[in-house]
Amino acid sequence: MPRRQYRTRSRLLGAVLFAAGVAACAARHVLSAEPTGEATLDPPGLMRALARFHPDYRLYVSGVRPLDPGVNRRLYMALVRPGAGDPADRASAPYAGPGARNDIVYDAEAILTGHSLAFRYLLLDHEYFHARHLAGGTLLPLASGAGAEIERHYNEAAAWGYNVAEARAGRYPGLRPDEFREALDRQGEHYAALKALMREKDPATWDRIADLLREPGLLLTKDGSPLSADRWRLFGSDRSPAIPSGTALPCRVGGPAGRPAQGR
Repeated sequence: MPRRQYRTRSRLLGAVLFAAGVAACAARHVLSAEPTGEATLDPPGLMRALARFHPDYRLYVSGVRPLDPGVNRRLYMALVRPGAGDPADRASAPYAGPGARNDIVYDAEAILTGHSLAFRYLLLDHEYFHARHLAGGTLLPLASGAGAEIERHYNEAAAWGYNVAEARAGRYPGLRPDEFREALDRQGEHYAALKALMREKDPATWDRIADLLREPGLLLTKDGSPLSADRWRLFGSDRSPAIPSGTALPCRVGGPAGRPAQGR
């Protein structure tokens, strides 16, 4: 092999190994750990993880906190309006519109039981996508005015699709095959439910958005700037800043999309 070609390949290999090392190092900083070595979840640690991977997260996320005591634990994480309690309460639905910021709440018990660190970061990234989408930080239009069921399946199909695309790109080093399958299943369930609803109610709009939902990860803007008003029209309705979305956005624990799981 010519020496020049050998040096070029060596540099490329070094760059790949360096990138892999950075990704693996970042994955280890997703969550904090107790001195015993057991993983823990705490708001400061989760916010540090968000800052490491998404330095712009403060544009879309106002805080990260555990679920309030007494809330029925049937989810991993959820996006709610600032200070809201039970994600199942319609009054907890996150705000949507240019400049909107929302809270991420989480159930530590559900997340820490039987899952890798990589999956825990995937869940956090899932809620980041929701927050950024609702705040106008993506090229994906909102489903405002379409009704709660369509809006929920649309938002979840987009966010799970983002996770699947990121997982395939190696964004979550250490993600197990069963965890990837769970994300893929959630994406497929919401996509199929949305397709069934949209084809009956508005087939023309479904044709416009089907391709968008297949690659939501490609729709993130690079600078995080708000989008122009015409980006907010999908179902013939605009949304102003700080207007509640139609439904809360819980990232549920297993089970079919749209229904709480009966167990873990």
